[in-house]
Amino acid sequence: MYVVDGYNLLHALRKLHALPGNFGQARGRLLELLAHVGRRESRPVRVFFDGEPGELSPGQLDHPGLAVEFCGPGRESADHALRHYVSEHHEPRKLLVVSSDREVARVCRAAGARIMTSQDMAGVLAALVQRKGGAAESGLEKPSRGVVGRLEREMLDEIGDLREFERRILEGE
Repeated sequence: MYVVDGYNLLHALRKLHALPGNFGQARGRLLELLAHVGRRESRPVRVFFDGEPGELSPGQLDHPGLAVEFCGPGRESADHALRHYVSEHHEPRKLLVVSSDREVARVCRAAGARIMTSQDMAGVLAALVQRKGGAAESGLEKPSRGVVGRLEREMLDEIGDLREFERRILEGE
């Protein structure tokens, strides 16, 4: 599982000019890119942000395998919540923490998690954006939201017409 220091990564990715200028759109794009990497690697992603969600467009948090936690007023900081999550996790060795915050990295490494700097992950995400000019051409797909996704399309291509496949299975062919 990726455990991500959200704004730390957002800042690193913005330095590479790989996100829109609008803050809300940049955060949404970051989540979309993280969800894509998580799906590609079959690895869930948990992102911690300081503050509150603010204005979110419909579906911005609706990505399979992506969990987002906002640490708003009355709660600890995202750094604290992330460190606590890793320290209390039942298998911290299976976690890959994405942060360039030294204290976050120190505590998470001591708990047994692996660390990836935000700059390194930003490079991975920026490559997705830059490949052939953007999401549509780089293999990024929107979350399926009830529509047939890439994996389902591949399965359907392999088995052919679904109704015909069901008929053959039911008839024992």
